[in-house]
Amino acid sequence: MPTLDRPQTILTGRKIIQQEIESLQDLSDTLGEGFWQCAQVLVNCQGLIWVTAVGTSSSVGARLAHILTCAGARSMFLSPSDGLHGHTGIMTADDLLIALSRGGESAEVIQMVQVANSRRTTTLAFVHKTDSTLARLCKYVLPVHSRQEYELMGYLATTSTVAFAAISDALCALVLEARGVTPESFALTHPGGAVGKVLGAADHSDTP
Repeated sequence: MPTLDRPQTILTGRKIIQQEIESLQDLSDTLGEGFWQCAQVLVNCQGLIWVTAVGTSSSVGARLAHILTCAGARSMFLSPSDGLHGHTGIMTADDLLIALSRGGESAEVIQMVQVANSRRTTTLAFVHKTDSTLARLCKYVLPVHSRQEYELMGYLATTSTVAFAAISDALCALVLEARGVTPESFALTHPGGAVGKVLGAADHSDTP
C-alpha cells in the first residue's frame, strides 16, 4: 500500500484549496454584465428552469436545480440521456434551459441546446470557453472561468465545478430574494429532515 508523507500531504491539500480560493476570488472580481443578464433571465422566467450537463458538471447541475426550487423557482435537472430520448418534448417557449459545460463542446449538451432552441426555449450557457460551440448556440452566456492548470492533471474537473457551484449559489440567492421566500413559506415545501423540524418548531412557536 502507498505510504503518504505527512508534511507533503498537508502541503498538497493546502495547495489545492488555495487554488480554489484564488479561482473564486477571480470569479468574484470579474462578475459583470453577463451575470446581471443571467440573473434577470432567471428571476423573470415564467416557466420551468431546466438544467442539463454531463460528467462532473451534472452533479453541479442537479444541485443547482434543487437549490433553485428551494429558492422558489420551479426547476428540474434533465440529463441528456433522458432528454435526447424523448423527454425534451416537455420544454416550452416559457421555459429556460441552463447548460453547464466547462469546455462548451460536450456533444450531448450541445444537442440538448439545439433541441431547446427549436422549441423556442430560452437557453443559457455556463462555460469557461466563451468562443465554444455551446456559447455560440445559447441566447445568453455566463462566463465561469477557471484555470486549466488548477484542474487535477489539467483535465479532471475539480476547481471548475467549485466555480460553477459558487456562481450557482450567487444566482440562487438573487432568486430567493426576488421571490420573497421566507422561513415560513419554505417550511411548507421542506417539512422533512432536520431543517423541516427546525422550521416547523419555529412556525408553531406562538401556538397556544
